[in-house]
Amino acid sequence: MSALRIERIPAAIQAMPMLRSLPAEARRQIEAIATLREYGRGDVIWNTGDAAETLTLIVKGRVKIVRHGGGTDMILEIFGVGEPVGVVAVHNRMRYPATAIALEATTLLRVPARDYLDLVERHPELSRTLISDMTRRYLTLTRKLVESRSHPVEARIAQLFLSLAERMGESGEGGTTIPMRLSRQEVAELVGTTVESAIRVLSRWGREGLLVTGQARFVIPSCERLRAVAAATPSLPPPASDADR
Repeated sequence: MSALRIERIPAAIQAMPMLRSLPAEARRQIEAIATLREYGRGDVIWNTGDAAETLTLIVKGRVKIVRHGGGTDMILEIFGVGEPVGVVAVHNRMRYPATAIALEATTLLRVPARDYLDLVERHPELSRTLISDMTRRYLTLTRKLVESRSHPVEARIAQLFLSLAERMGESGEGGTTIPMRLSRQEVAELVGTTVESAIRVLSRWGREGLLVTGQARFVIPSCERLRAVAAATPSLPPPASDADR
């Protein structure tokens, strides 16, 4: 982790959708108290149980939120450029319920929680934006937990990559490119399966042309084909006949 020069803070604030619409005076107040920090891939930003002392926004890179338990890890969410991270804990003045880890080289804009909450009181539009974002993420997490119990692993992995394509995909002649690096272990943690299962599915998809894995990127040649996989649900057993009873 390293600190960055203070001259970069105004540009970082202007790049944040939730901050750039604030009045100039409010932005200047943030400039005076905000800091920038750099993290490398795998660096821990905070641990489960740490006090939520800063509003954290992503200037560059991506952050994964990981829940540890039962000897396994589960990635609850991935946040990208322009998004706030851990904001629920900040708003509720609580400790972080999960660990935040840099998924790649990442730059964060950090604002002390107390100053940020004072700012929210003066500018309610900030709170409305965050509530909308938190609601969307809560619904996504709820759906993910339901899928982890009822959908086949292959369908869950397909839904993961379709979701990433929708959020950060870049369309081109060869299909939709997802410009991010994910290990097989991270894919497994995102969908709640074993790394062996993730390897089997992704290897087969590579042979079948469903998903192409490149250097720090994935390419989906046809989102329609992947949607068909994501739509698969477990088949129910046929009803028992009289002879079976």
